Formats: sequence, C-alpha cells, structure tokens
Amino acid sequence: MVPVVVVAGFWGKLPLELIERILDLLIDDYDQDPAYQWTTLRHMARRQMRRIERHFYRQWVPKLTITLYSGSRCQMDYTVADRDREGVNFESGRVRFQTSAASPSDSLNKDHIRTLWDQYSFENRVAHLRLGEGVLCRGMTGGYIVNDTDIVDLKVESEGLGITFDWRRTFDALLREEIMMRKLQAEMTLDRRAQLAAERRWPTSPRIQRLALVKHFVLDVQMAKRVAVQQHRRRRYDPSGQAKIGSLTHESQHLHKQPLPTLSPAPEPRRRCCVICSRRTSPSIFEVVSCEESVVLSLEGWEQLGKDELLDLYAEAYGWNCYRCLGQENNMDWQQISKNDWLTVYDSGAEKLHNTRRWNPWF
Repeated sequence: MVPVVVVAGFWGKLPLELIERILDLLIDDYDQDPAYQWTTLRHMARRQMRRIERHFYRQWVPKLTITLYSGSRCQMDYTVADRDREGVNFESGRVRFQTSAASPSDSLNKDHIRTLWDQYSFENRVAHLRLGEGVLCRGMTGGYIVNDTDIVDLKVESEGLGITFDWRRTFDALLREEIMMRKLQAEMTLDRRAQLAAERRWPTSPRIQRLALVKHFVLDVQMAKRVAVQQHRRRRYDPSGQAKIGSLTHESQHLHKQPLPTLSPAPEPRRRCCVICSRRTSPSIFEVVSCEESVVLSLEGWEQLGKDELLDLYAEAYGWNCYRCLGQENNMDWQQISKNDWLTVYDSGAEKLHNTRRWNPWF
C-alpha cells in the first residue's frame, strides 16, 4: 500500500471533524501495517497519537511474544499477563509479560532462567521479539516481524518467570528498525535492478522478475540489511564502536559474512553427542530469520499472486537458503534439488503457506 501524502495547506480548508475522520480512515487502512502506523501515522496529530497508542495496547501488545533462549534447544515464550489485558496499565506505559509454562522444564530451572535474564544486555541478546505471529500478512508463513531489538527498561520478576518493560519505547525500537530495513531493502533492490538492466540481464517476464528478486533477497539483502541495522544500533549505543554486536556469532557467520576474531580452543563437549546437543550458545537473530522470515512477502503485490506462484516462490527461496546455509555456493544444482524437495516432500500447499514455524537446529 502506497503512503498517502496530503498537501499541508489543504487541511486548513476542512472542518476539524472531517480532518479527524479522514485520519481515522487512513489509520484503519494500514491496520495490517503496524510499523507504518506507529512510526508515521502516529505523529500526524495529537488525537491520532492517542488513538493509535490505545489501539496498539489493545491490538498489538497481546500479539507480541518475547522468546528467551538457552543454548540451541530451549526456548521459553513470554506473553502479556492476563491482568494487563484489561488496560489498567496503559497510562503507566509498562506491561507485564509472563511465561505460559506451568513450570520450567528440568533443563531450564528457575535459577537458570534468572541467570539468562541477568545476562541480557546490548552485547548478549538472549531474547527476541516476535510481533503478529500468524496474524500479519494474512497469516502467511514467515510474515510476522521478528528482531532482537532492545526490551526497554526491562525488570525481571518472579525469579524470571515474569518481566515488565516500557511497551511504548520497546515498540518504538522494534518498529523503527523494521521501517529502516524496508528502506534499505528498497534501495538495494533498485540498485540491483538498475545493474541487471544496464547489463541487459533484467528479465522481461514479471514472473521471472519475481524469481530473480527472491534470489537477490535471500543471497544479498535479507542478512545485509540486518547487519546494517545492527551497526546503526551500535553507533547509537556506543559511538566509539568498541561495543560488541552480540548477534555476529561464529555459528551464524555463514549468514552475516562479517569478520570475527579467531575462536579460542573449544572446551570439552558436555556429552558425547552431536554438535547441536553440545552447543552452548543461543541462536542469533540471523539464524532465526534464516529459518522463520519469508522474503517472498517483501515482493510488491504478492497479495495478488495465485497460490501456485506463491508456492513456487516460497520453494525458490527455500532452495537458495539451502544453497547458502549448507555451503553449496559452487553447486548451482543444489538450489533446484532443494526447491523440488520443498515442493514435493513436505506438507500440503495450504500448510506450507500458512504455517507457524520456529528456529530449530534439527531442521
């Protein structure tokens, strides 16, 4: 949807009630784009700011999930507490989230949970945020917002089973970075199209163009835009540049492609098992995004595409992701093999296009 721009002088000729009604309708038109609502429409008028913030408190705070990670296998979700659903804390700007688990698992006891939260910092983002999981982009697979943005003014309660934070500032951080990544992707895409056009390699068929863009998004854009945002985040946090970007890990180096210092010799594994079981580090945002985020939904006009083409585009992205993640960069056939596997081996078409999946090192 294209943002609406209205000449400032036009507003002065309209009654206040009509202006407010127009703004209300504009806001409603972007109900499936909370990032644009929050970062742009919220600042159009004081009344609209209040209205949007109340809407976010009722609509989007309950659709925010914060996931705490421990190693490669344990993850624990926190969602808004029942007492906060009634809106009693709207004015305070703070919300309380709690884990839905009746009790921690044996591998993740209360002391361990508390320690994980105590270690949460700019350089150690052991918790990620997901907004609109199964809701945004018509519930399409990988259509929600996921990031390791700061949980602002975080306070830990109940030995780590509950947390409180400033929801307005947290949403501001999450959605501003989302808009920044959209702008970076648009710039990279324009540059790529111009390059291919200059080389007379830009396809004439719209369908082939979309396949070419999916490849470009997976191999050149998806991770690069997140690296740029992480570096921007560090410049704001520490202008000296000395702070470590915790998401740039050796485990995800094949994704982010950033140079890292040589690792010291690894300690003896805790058990004689596979590398996944022995892994001690939590997933970085790059690993999570590689598994969970669909680049297909970055294509302009994807909503108008038929089911068969959407499935083909999802499969195309899956193939290029395997090509990259499994170190098959010199094996062009691997992408096609992986694509065909995705189309023929896994779930039905409806399940593939409307599926909620989480990062899992086993798959």
